Amino acid sequence: MKELERIEKGLKKSNTLLYKTDDKGLACSFVNGGLVVDSFVIEDGVIADALTKKGMNGIVEGTNFNMLRNNYDWFSLHVKTKKLYETLK
Repeated sequence: MKELERIEKGLKKSNTLLYKTDDKGLACSFVNGGLVVDSFVIEDGVIADALTKKGMNGIVEGTNFNMLRNNYDWFSLHVKTKKLYETLK
């Protein structure tokens, strides 16, 4: 769940999230004022899928970004619940 912690930290330090699917997973870059604050790859498919649903065309910004930041606890709970469900399957 280190990826969730890193997402939470990135949300606090930035105002835009850029993401792109690559061969390793979902490459994420948190941007603040035009500068990349943090960049990493999310390898977990459940987290990557949930995060891509928050944005459009590889960008989470404006109202969507603020909603993700302000409701991050619900996002995290949703992801953890999906992971538990997959484990129990």
